[in-house]
Amino acid sequence: MSSLRTSIRHKTAAADRVSLREKIGLGLGRIAGDGTNGTIHVLLSPIYNMTLGMNPALISTAVSIQRIWDAVTDPLVGQYSDNFRSRWGRRRPLIAAAALPTALCFAALWWVPSGVGDWGMFAFMMALFLMFHLAHTFYVMPLTGLVIEVTDDYHERTRIAAVLLVFTYVFQVSSQWMFPLTQLSIFPDTLTGLRWVTGICAVFFCVIGLVPAILCRERNYKRVAATQSKIKLRDGFRAVLANPPFMRLIVARVVFGFGYGIVGMLGIYMNTYYVFGGDIKAGGWFYGYLGTAYMVAAIFCSVFVYPWLSRRLGKRHTLQLATVILMAGCIAKLFIYHPGMPWLQLVVLLTNGAAGSGIGLMSSAMLGDIADYEEWKTGVRNEAFLASIMNWFDKIGGSLSTLLGGFVLVWIGFDAKLGAQSEHTLMLMKFSYFVMPFLGALTTFVVMRRYELDEARVYEIKAELARRRVLTTRLEPGVIPSVISSDVD
Repeated sequence: MSSLRTSIRHKTAAADRVSLREKIGLGLGRIAGDGTNGTIHVLLSPIYNMTLGMNPALISTAVSIQRIWDAVTDPLVGQYSDNFRSRWGRRRPLIAAAALPTALCFAALWWVPSGVGDWGMFAFMMALFLMFHLAHTFYVMPLTGLVIEVTDDYHERTRIAAVLLVFTYVFQVSSQWMFPLTQLSIFPDTLTGLRWVTGICAVFFCVIGLVPAILCRERNYKRVAATQSKIKLRDGFRAVLANPPFMRLIVARVVFGFGYGIVGMLGIYMNTYYVFGGDIKAGGWFYGYLGTAYMVAAIFCSVFVYPWLSRRLGKRHTLQLATVILMAGCIAKLFIYHPGMPWLQLVVLLTNGAAGSGIGLMSSAMLGDIADYEEWKTGVRNEAFLASIMNWFDKIGGSLSTLLGGFVLVWIGFDAKLGAQSEHTLMLMKFSYFVMPFLGALTTFVVMRRYELDEARVYEIKAELARRRVLTTRLEPGVIPSVISSDVD
């Protein structure tokens, strides 16, 4: 049966294709959601640590607390979105309401009061983080639910995930230049430049953040969600624990994210202090080129490589291939970093971009398949809750890795006030930058070996759900057939 399934290749029906209008809406929404959060993390260390001199352990502590905060609010907001009912649907009103607060909090984070010291900056950062990420969660969780339900075709989900990644990466090419732009001579100092740059970005984020609520439709609202009973939080958690493919994907993402996140901030430090000897301005400009290379590799692979591989190898094998690429890039870190030879870093950034886009693309595409599997098992649609749980685990792993990441800098003896760092510190920095992402990618490869939702299985579940929905229309509204057809087993 397994060999039969892997030999089947399905074509996407016209009814399952997503229109250009909706793709644009979802893509701009993804820029607003990922762009605000991503730009914050691109600027955080260069501004708060390198420019203002804040202790990196305090920065990583604030980020880890913020991620724990996210981990608490994500499931609550995800469940709220799944249960929300209105004449405009359960996603679009929440997206429209959250766009402005998200943009305003993003802009406010960079108006740091002067002369408040490390703990004053920590308190300011913490307060803005909590406000921003609450608004951000009310934007992103409904948007993610909207993305998952936009199609129920195995291959169209991969195409949609690719389109959204391209939108995200195209903007992130620009975000890599945010810090260099603050150094332009037209600004009297870095903070003035920062506030102009981020203020313009905030207006942009607010405008495009409204687009999904205008251009997109909710495919499953009338046909499933509007008539189903509201889902209790404890029942949602129980269903998640009884969902093997979802749990495997979660474990894989957590270990991958932890391995990468614990030393993720070291990329800019390796460039600035290992290659450029502590020259922040020169290193900052060159890191813009490196970030652009990362995004170009990610965009190219998202458009041309991974969708092609996924159609031939399946999503699981394609994700595993991406982890192999990351492991190769990690090994390269041990050999290609040399003071005064910045262009060699492109090897690492290109492999990171190729690997990161593959893991992100396949994970996003798998989530729609998992939502169908969940409906097949339980009879309810809870796309935003599933997305929130995946984010919950991502952020728990991310908060722990970020917390430890700041202390890694302290442990290896890094001190921003010194400028150029000692040989011992630089060697420990290089080794740390290699080992943890390598182990995380290796573990992800192993965990995903038993992921069971291949192409044939997903199409079997889709056919059963279609049959069940036809049957449901002949019953009372909200009644779900309790017997699952044996031909899907």
